[in-house]
Amino acid sequence: MNHTLKLTIMCLTIVTASPLSAQVIDDVEELDWDRPEAWAMKFFSSVSLLTGLGPPRAREPWSFEIGLELDTIPHLDEDQRRVGFGGAKVEDLNRLPVFARPRLTIGLPAKISLDVAWVPPVELRGVQSNLFSVALERPVYSTGPWTLGVRVYGQIGTVKGDLTCSEEDASSPPGSPGNIWGCEAPSTDELSLNYLGAAFTGGYRYRKTDFHWGLAANYMDMEFQVDAQTFGFHDRSLLLADGWTWSVNGGASWRLGGRTSLAVELFYSPLSVVRPPSTSSENDPLVNLRTMLRFDL
Repeated sequence: MNHTLKLTIMCLTIVTASPLSAQVIDDVEELDWDRPEAWAMKFFSSVSLLTGLGPPRAREPWSFEIGLELDTIPHLDEDQRRVGFGGAKVEDLNRLPVFARPRLTIGLPAKISLDVAWVPPVELRGVQSNLFSVALERPVYSTGPWTLGVRVYGQIGTVKGDLTCSEEDASSPPGSPGNIWGCEAPSTDELSLNYLGAAFTGGYRYRKTDFHWGLAANYMDMEFQVDAQTFGFHDRSLLLADGWTWSVNGGASWRLGGRTSLAVELFYSPLSVVRPPSTSSENDPLVNLRTMLRFDL
């Protein structure tokens, strides 16, 4: 059952006051890659892509670096947040302005570096993320100030929260102007953000500045499990979306003194979407600024 048909049934049930008012909706829907719901999943999955935030380099085996990554999350306007029911419902997606996670980098033999990142399950503004990411990177060519490398990475994890029925929505009576979608309580939705990716990376050292860049292909496998009470229905719809994106990033890093360094980069990933009433695909990309403070142990 697609979301448009589901919405029609819900409305007819309200009007006729039929016994279906206690119905559990548990349909599973494979989304087109450019559906508004899929675009929102791609957007937030791209925010969490584990870039290197520095040039590829050979580290001493069993050396350790710890870091704190802070990335901006662009503010979405109303049209961009109109993703529910195939682009009919505005969702509350502007929860946090930044994405933060601690990272650990370990030097391994054969010039390989292991990069591990984790977003712990701490609730912020009604959203709780638990994302574990890992990457392996190795320089494959180095001459003078130039370095080229390869990087592979992946992530598993979830984001939980009242995404389809926010606490603000549920504070108004179902069907009222402040709650036209009939939310009876804050939802407990779950978004799975899993991906695998590979990147060609590079670096150039000029005086005391290390420049870096990367070109990546990313395969995303995402699920959105709805868990909402609306107009007497228990909506347990499962939305599935999977496909490829590509991205580029570039920036610079500097030693701040001692064992501390700072990295800054700009990230770009084109994301296709078809927003009704349009029937043609457009590019609504993710562009964000990423920073990381590192400390060599």
